[in-house]
Amino acid sequence: MNRTASIDSLRQALHAGRAAAVAQAAAQQLAATPDDIDLLEIAALAAEACGDPARAERCLRHLVTVAPDALWARDDLAHFLLRHGRDDEAEAVARDTIAIAPDGPAAHAFVGQRMIQREALVEGAWHLRVARRHLPAAQAAQLAPALRRALLRLGEPQDAAALAREALAAAPGALDAAILATEAAEQSGDAPAAEAAFAHAERIAAAAGRDVALLDARVLAIGGRWREALAQLDRLPDDAGGAALLLRGRLRDRAGRHEAAWRDLVAGKARLARPYDRDAVDRRFAQQRTWPAVLPAAPPRGDVAQPVFIMGMPRSGTTLLEQILSAHPDIRAGGELPFVAQLRGFAHGLLGTDLPLPVSVARLRIADRHHLPALFRDFYLARARQYGLDGGARFFTDKMPLNEVDAPLIRLAFPDAPLLLMRRHPLDTLVSMMAHDMTHGANCAYRLEDAAHHLAGVSDLVVDYRERLGIAPLVVRYEDLVTDAAAQVARVMAAIGLPPHPAQRDFHRQSRHAPTPSHAQVREPLHARSVERWRAHAASLAPVVPVVAAALERGGHTV
Repeated sequence: MNRTASIDSLRQALHAGRAAAVAQAAAQQLAATPDDIDLLEIAALAAEACGDPARAERCLRHLVTVAPDALWARDDLAHFLLRHGRDDEAEAVARDTIAIAPDGPAAHAFVGQRMIQREALVEGAWHLRVARRHLPAAQAAQLAPALRRALLRLGEPQDAAALAREALAAAPGALDAAILATEAAEQSGDAPAAEAAFAHAERIAAAAGRDVALLDARVLAIGGRWREALAQLDRLPDDAGGAALLLRGRLRDRAGRHEAAWRDLVAGKARLARPYDRDAVDRRFAQQRTWPAVLPAAPPRGDVAQPVFIMGMPRSGTTLLEQILSAHPDIRAGGELPFVAQLRGFAHGLLGTDLPLPVSVARLRIADRHHLPALFRDFYLARARQYGLDGGARFFTDKMPLNEVDAPLIRLAFPDAPLLLMRRHPLDTLVSMMAHDMTHGANCAYRLEDAAHHLAGVSDLVVDYRERLGIAPLVVRYEDLVTDAAAQVARVMAAIGLPPHPAQRDFHRQSRHAPTPSHAQVREPLHARSVERWRAHAASLAPVVPVVAAALERGGHTV
């Protein structure tokens, strides 16, 4: 029997379920031709089918060694590792594949989906787009749902909607695409389009026996029909899902049913809860108090757009301030950028120590390390360039909540960058944090006591930085911003070094979508409806008032 016939015979036997016999025959033939890539593939498949993953892996790794340019072999190894729960190793293989074959679609698809799972949405979307360009239409369509959802999370509902329309044109009965088309219209604030898209999704869901009641309520809630949405949600059992309970809680609060609303918010958060490691947070905050007072700083760069850091607790008004600022033609909205957290890891790598960063960064005082802050600066700006923020405006905003914790690191890289700190009544902030699902602050927002603990700790750090390190962000009180916007915007623009622009008065007319829970509010003119919202929940908040007492006083707030 010639070689081709022998290989075909082994494949047929493997498909027929005779894995043990195939494994034995392949082993015998590999003894004579150990680098035969077809035999190695068959041997790996047979070994895995026989319950011998170690041998299967050896065959696959040898296959990659003898055929380094065979992308299918690398893909086989990555999928083998994935099947056996070794996701990180599988991703490493896929990354290696991209290094040698920049257009390898399977590797791009794998890495893209993994990045999206880790919330690296821009990078993940980029990889999925590359994969889709090089895959047949049917396979490219399989990546569309993940890409659409990433685009929606990135604040690009129009692009997400375009992908949804493309998918629905190819498959009018695709429920995922119909739901995403609805969500895109919902997040764009287009109530008529959202209702039309939902009507199509509802028909598909009914035929498939799927429940889309929560999506229906969300669509009704963005228009003037929020009471209809609440009536639907009122019929839900008390053990409904966390997202449904949070939406019902927000609508019950709006309707003045505050006690029932708070029960929903607490129960909804309990269903969605992620662990908050208070001890780890306290250790990190204690380490942040060890930053040296005097360190070299990076010289400024005038050749690219510069960051404006909008800091503050989640739900403190950072999105509102960003929306106002980005209405200025010289300021572009960056949104919640992950660059500062990534800069922490980069700095650790450059300093080459296992010590906490505030301790190891003292090594910058050594003469041959004085240049490192400039590398910190350039790392951040390189990430901004990858996000497309390096041109078209003089400034871009970075409004990642709680960046104030890393203010000393920011000052090393950007000694002259505007630092703007939103400060809202702590109890209003806590109520709003309880009303939304968010992971900011090491998952502090799932229990009231954890959110209060985190808020108090961050407030203390800001004071330490001001008194000990001289880092003093411009404080913008939410209550002042919504009641006297002109004066507050003038203060902020002076800190940035630009004159106010008339368009900032009509910030809510921007077409930009803010991909945060505040996306609906920032499409409205300024109002003070959320000021002192906490009073309706004063009894529930009473246990944490002593925890945030210092933060209340610092902000000039009272109970």
